[in-house]
Amino acid sequence: MANGKRDFDEELAQSEREEEEQVSSVLDEIEKQRKRAKREGLNFTAPSKRQLRAKLGRHNSPMIVFQSWTGSAAPGGAINYTVGINNPDPVTVIGLFVHVFVGAANAIRNVGDALATVDPRFPRLTLPDFFGLSIAPSVTTSLNFQLSVPGGIEATNYIGNSFLFRADWHDVGTHFDRGVFIFKVT
Repeated sequence: MANGKRDFDEELAQSEREEEEQVSSVLDEIEKQRKRAKREGLNFTAPSKRQLRAKLGRHNSPMIVFQSWTGSAAPGGAINYTVGINNPDPVTVIGLFVHVFVGAANAIRNVGDALATVDPRFPRLTLPDFFGLSIAPSVTTSLNFQLSVPGGIEATNYIGNSFLFRADWHDVGTHFDRGVFIFKVT
């Protein structure tokens, strides 16, 4: 019985070390991206260490780990938005996409209802191209969007949203995570 408990304790300790290494790796990438965003004068958000651990505890699947974007644009201009995605899974995840749109989705828990809150004056964008993004285990990558600001639109703040999902070519896909970014039309 003692060997069984020792084996369990060793496996648990190994799992905790691997999780700590994963958290540290993601936090290192977040810090690198934070510095880049600051140099470029971009807005930036990322989960704290505590929030990242909570995200990892909720699910073991791809997640949004940082966002950066231009804070404002005039009508006819564009908001440049970058979203960072990490794969904490022990296997490569394929068929991933990010869908970006403007609307009040962040305040709505239900994914279907949230996706229906689109401001139709703005474009809806999805990246990457077919067959989607493939992310190896413990890797963080990013996608870059250019969200056009329609002409003649009101000068105020708008709510941008990004939804990370895996497409299923013959059934319902899987929603993994979402992010929100606020930008100003000047």
